[in-house]
Amino acid sequence: MRYLLIIIFTSFSLTAQTSGCITYKSEIISQTIDTTKIKNDDIKKMMLQTVENMKRQMPHISYELKFNKNSSVFKRKEMMAIDNSIDYIDIAGFSDADGRFFTLINNKLRLRTFKFRNKKYIIKSNLPKWEIDNKTKNILGYNCIKAKTNKQLDNGSSISVVAWFTKELPFSFGPKDYVGLPGLVLQVEERGIKFYATSIDFYNKNHKIELPNVNKSITRKEYLSQSLHR
Repeated sequence: MRYLLIIIFTSFSLTAQTSGCITYKSEIISQTIDTTKIKNDDIKKMMLQTVENMKRQMPHISYELKFNKNSSVFKRKEMMAIDNSIDYIDIAGFSDADGRFFTLINNKLRLRTFKFRNKKYIIKSNLPKWEIDNKTKNILGYNCIKAKTNKQLDNGSSISVVAWFTKELPFSFGPKDYVGLPGLVLQVEERGIKFYATSIDFYNKNHKIELPNVNKSITRKEYLSQSLHR
């Protein structure tokens, strides 16, 4: 009877939690720049040095995912610079995590806002299609399941993305725009960079998220067409 009460209480607690905030960090776990086809040694050296600089600076930056039952926003945490050699914007850009990432789960829609040449853009896209694996591992005390998807790059090629999500937290959100799974994504790996959750906070009241105007959004294809002619 005691254990039944514990299970009922845990289920009730999860149901009562209507919003939350997750803090993520990022790190380079493998070589992110392919220099095998670059013949110029100076350019190759510069690119490899960029990766080393990012490895050194990434531990100083954090991201946060705020969410409620229906929507979420992922962004870089604002923080005071403790070292003038650390460029927080460049670090986020290197990880393709600059701007803000929104999810409207009921609309099955993702929105990303950012500035390019002093103009603000809102890029819209559909939810990714996931392939769920049978592999599991523990992250922050939660049982997580492996899932994979492919991400289309602007140059037409695609990359493989691995995510680890937990059904124990039934919110379909995650870092950046990796959303749409039946549980919160606590870790993502893409192009040699890993985003991983370091802390999770839940609230029993709805956290309001100010969403961008969907009517002003454009597709990635439309954005590339516009930016090429600017």
